[in-house]
Amino acid sequence: MALAVSCPNREVNLQMCPCPKTDCDNRGVCCLCIRNHVAKSQKSFCMRGTERPPATRSLAGVAEAKCDNHKKNADLCACDYEPCGNRGTCCDCIRNHWGNSTYPLSACMRD
Repeated sequence: MALAVSCPNREVNLQMCPCPKTDCDNRGVCCLCIRNHVAKSQKSFCMRGTERPPATRSLAGVAEAKCDNHKKNADLCACDYEPCGNRGTCCDCIRNHWGNSTYPLSACMRD
């Protein structure tokens, strides 16, 4: 649970997390949630077709405050779009893809 406390975007992430499991230790820590679901060959709730609440569209992360797992996330990132500024910051990637009609799924959640 230590990462959840140090995640610089956790407060923003919690405002848009659609997962009904409010007791989950990964709630609000997108990189841990994604890693957990990918390991089980599942998609996280936000990538299962759940509608993104319109009020969350203006939410932005704290981009300059990279998370403790940034390097590990970047090393595991399945995205092949090298110039992307969201690589390694899973919550920023999810905010970019979730509800985006052109690119609706992050690379790690595509079939």
